[in-house]
Amino acid sequence: MKICGLTRPDDVLLARDLGVWALGFVFAPSPRRLTPAAARGLVAAARAPSAATGRVGRPLEDLSSRPQLPFAIGVFGDASAEEIAWIVAETDLDGVQLHGPAGPKGFEVRAAVGRRRRPLVIIQAVPVSVEGGDAAGLRAAVGAAREEADLVLLDTTAAGRFGGSGTSFPWRLARDVGEGLPLLVAGGIGPGNVRKALSESGAWGVDVSSGVESSPGLKDAGLLRLLFDQVDVARCSAPAGRGSGAAGGPEPGVAGGGRSDTDERQEGRHT
Repeated sequence: MKICGLTRPDDVLLARDLGVWALGFVFAPSPRRLTPAAARGLVAAARAPSAATGRVGRPLEDLSSRPQLPFAIGVFGDASAEEIAWIVAETDLDGVQLHGPAGPKGFEVRAAVGRRRRPLVIIQAVPVSVEGGDAAGLRAAVGAAREEADLVLLDTTAAGRFGGSGTSFPWRLARDVGEGLPLLVAGGIGPGNVRKALSESGAWGVDVSSGVESSPGLKDAGLLRLLFDQVDVARCSAPAGRGSGAAGGPEPGVAGGGRSDTDERQEGRHT
């Protein structure tokens, strides 16, 4: 599970203590947009010792293992690779989500970020129309994105907006175009439909924002808890030995990577 559009420390801490895989902080034009200073404070809060769980430390290096603490992911639109690299350094992000049609490629961001003490996780968003569109074209787009990213995110484009629309696409399309690759799905997902989204899409995980909000950027604690409850139900009802998604995750920093040893050893609450 990735919870995106976080703006308040209390929401960050609740998502962390519920066992979220990644926290999303928006730097693209949006009512949920943060300054680097505000995001830095939220990232620091997420990494503080948890009174609820006692967990502290850095995320494990493998995407499919349950992290000690969630990954901090910055969401970017059409910012330059240099601007993204600066924000990564300023906020100590674990990874970036490239969500702009005219934004930089994954390899350009990696080059701009340069050497760091831990691999940079890159999520590449691919737009999907509300109607679903051409499966062959989407399959090609997913394949191209996967060459430069650790994970591919399918998100709805609607009414001229790519992401943040609160509308869903036909989730079964993700199963048709994924070809066994780990995918995230987003768009109009909340507690009432997350089990259906996971079941129909076969996705490795979901990215949720407006579906757990009382207003843009303000998460509703009750909806967050209900979302995680529903994901737990989906995970428990999945085939033995597998999580609710279809595939294990690759290692961060290895574009196009396959399953690693820890993929086989551990399946965490990766949704």
